[in-house]
Amino acid sequence: MQTLPKRMLLTKVGLDGHDRGVKVLARGLRDSGMEVIYTGLWQTPAGAAKAAIEEDVDVLGVSFHSAAHLTLVPMIIEELKARGRSDLPVVIGGIIPPDDVQVMKDAGCAAVLETEASMDSIVSVIEGIASQARAARAKLTASGAVDKWISAARGGDRVALGRLLTWIENDAKPDDVARRFADVPDGALIVGMTGPPGAGKSTLIGRLLKEFRQRDKQVAVVAVDPASPLTGGALLGDRARMTLNAGDAGVFLRSAASRGQLGGLAPTTAGMVKAISASKVDVIFVETVGAGQNDVSVYQLANPLVLLMIPGTGDDLQLEKAGITEVADIFVINKADLPGAGVLDAQVRETLGTGRPIVQTVASHGQGISDLADAILAHVPKPRAKQAQRV
Repeated sequence: MQTLPKRMLLTKVGLDGHDRGVKVLARGLRDSGMEVIYTGLWQTPAGAAKAAIEEDVDVLGVSFHSAAHLTLVPMIIEELKARGRSDLPVVIGGIIPPDDVQVMKDAGCAAVLETEASMDSIVSVIEGIASQARAARAKLTASGAVDKWISAARGGDRVALGRLLTWIENDAKPDDVARRFADVPDGALIVGMTGPPGAGKSTLIGRLLKEFRQRDKQVAVVAVDPASPLTGGALLGDRARMTLNAGDAGVFLRSAASRGQLGGLAPTTAGMVKAISASKVDVIFVETVGAGQNDVSVYQLANPLVLLMIPGTGDDLQLEKAGITEVADIFVINKADLPGAGVLDAQVRETLGTGRPIVQTVASHGQGISDLADAILAHVPKPRAKQAQRV
């Protein structure tokens, strides 16, 4: 029987700017086989609760080094309760004085990892709590909760959508998803975002989310990151670059591990996108794993497909090769403030023609985002050619 990875969200809530310790913990848990979502620094209690619910994690972990736990932990617990997920275990760690440990447990924490805790004991505690959460989820699924989640998600309930996506990712068979969502019209705009590692996909999507929200669109993201070929664990860090929208109720973010699938997506990405498109969402961004020339799976799922490129990564011969450049609908030259952006723009136009939009952006500064949003909305979906069969 397949052992499914447990999921944990790690976050830093408050004004603490120190995250070295939590990143070490994240890597250790990844190496133990867990899927770890890291949200980055300076999160709010509401943002942390929202992220944990969207990701439908087994455990919410919060690290403190600023002595704010006495104030912020009760706020996190209340946020989860208000959103209908008081069952989600909360574990805290960092600098927690011994005298505060019982206070935090009385406030609702499932566990408190004290400063002297070793990595082995931390993993043991997390595994125990995650097992309890997994057992509770199995009971919900067995009691017919899936149909309730589908109905609620279609009405816009994001808590139900988070739980539904976990069912699709872990338990559902492909024909189950197809049958339950057979009546869903193709209403949502599905935008594929692909490109090499370091091209700035997550940062660019974060800017686009804000732009589309300003245009009164309900938006969602499915962000895929690679899983370890050795342990099956994954460090899912795309949310950390989308913090501009962390607290926006009109934005839904979900991280997914590739779980061994090649091509840039996860095995259940298409099913997850189908469920999200049925949940009162206008635009869905699908971010691939840092992709190479042959990672074209997203082409069959998204329309348009946006390819990010950065200056200084090759000559015009690279553009001639078969693969992702053939099927992209929109080209983005990100980090266009770097030397060579103009040369790359000219090479794309000369080699690939001018029939497809080319947009220059500097995602870190918000430059070119409006132009890219215009290009995405102006795209007329084209029939997708089937992938060639070997003869």
